Amino acid sequence: MKLLLFSGTHARHLYVNKEIIKHFDESLVVVMKREHLVPAPPLGISEKDKYNFIKHFNNREKKENKAFNKLRYLDIFKKQNRIFVTPDQLNSMKVAKEVKKFNADICFIFGTNLILDPVIDLLPRNKINLHLGLSPWYKGAATLFWPFYFMNPQFAGITFHQITKKADQGEIIHQSVPNLEYGDTIHDVGVKCIFEAKQDIVKLINHFKKTNFFLGKYQKADGRVWRVKDFHPSHLRLIYDLFDDDLVDQYLDGFLNHEKPKLFSCLTNSYD
Repeated sequence: MKLLLFSGTHARHLYVNKEIIKHFDESLVVVMKREHLVPAPPLGISEKDKYNFIKHFNNREKKENKAFNKLRYLDIFKKQNRIFVTPDQLNSMKVAKEVKKFNADICFIFGTNLILDPVIDLLPRNKINLHLGLSPWYKGAATLFWPFYFMNPQFAGITFHQITKKADQGEIIHQSVPNLEYGDTIHDVGVKCIFEAKQDIVKLINHFKKTNFFLGKYQKADGRVWRVKDFHPSHLRLIYDLFDDDLVDQYLDGFLNHEKPKLFSCLTNSYD
């Protein structure tokens, strides 16, 4: 079975994607260069917001380096046919020609920008994106951050869905959330989501090999597509200044909203 894989270059992407390629006879990997994991703080913000911004992204890097190691795409995909692209080359004719020639049986996407024309129309029927966030509630960018900002850490999870030309709008095939434990910080939960994704992807691949299809559910509930510009460093005041990054403890102690997301999985054809 032939796999077409679109991968970002961050360790979290490589950690999951190196598992995916183990389960296929032949792979073509399109690797898109990602931005630095620790961005520079925006200009014109307060010293407090600058401090929180640096703390937030440094903590993420430390947690992910410890969890996933400093993986390199050249090591992970050294035996695979691969194309390395920048974000503006992702949907180029060069990529489209290679995708068409390869003629994959299935496509997985984790860590790249949106796949659009002329590439998307050349993908196989099953083109599955791993979205770090629970759709339809949290679509778009920073979707593991916003559940914490709205004091709903139990809504931090993952969604596997078919891709369309609109962000995170395709049929949902599987969702899950990690087990929350006392002491979990916002980035601990993010790491747990990646661990959950790696386990779940194996189940989904095995399911596809047996059935050759994924039963999906259209996204009917209201949600929001979060944009990069929706985030401002001042949002971090709630996480660090007001709650000292202990929102999971607050949730487990019963002080926050206890509504739980209704999750779908094609593995059971049901909602949890």
